[in-house]
Amino acid sequence: MMLEFQWNALRTGDRVVVHDDADPRFGLHDATVSMVRTRFPGASEIGVRCDDRPSVMTRPWRHAVHLVPLEGDPDCWRCSASATNVSPTAVSVAPAGS
Repeated sequence: MMLEFQWNALRTGDRVVVHDDADPRFGLHDATVSMVRTRFPGASEIGVRCDDRPSVMTRPWRHAVHLVPLEGDPDCWRCSASATNVSPTAVSVAPAGS
């Protein structure tokens, strides 16, 4: 889960990992920020392209995106739900402090 100030700091070309809401397993996908539309006040509108589907730009919810490097997010219900179903190509979750 990304905090609003982290979300608003994203720029085109930044690397992130995204939970695909269309995937029933909520798997993580490596992605690149491809569009930023700043909104003031409030959260920016972000578009990403997943590495496994580069021709499709999606606009994920802020709570479905994680910064890279991924250190695990104990507050992310999607990570908890998909802990046993993560794709082998997705970024692995490293324990905090490693």
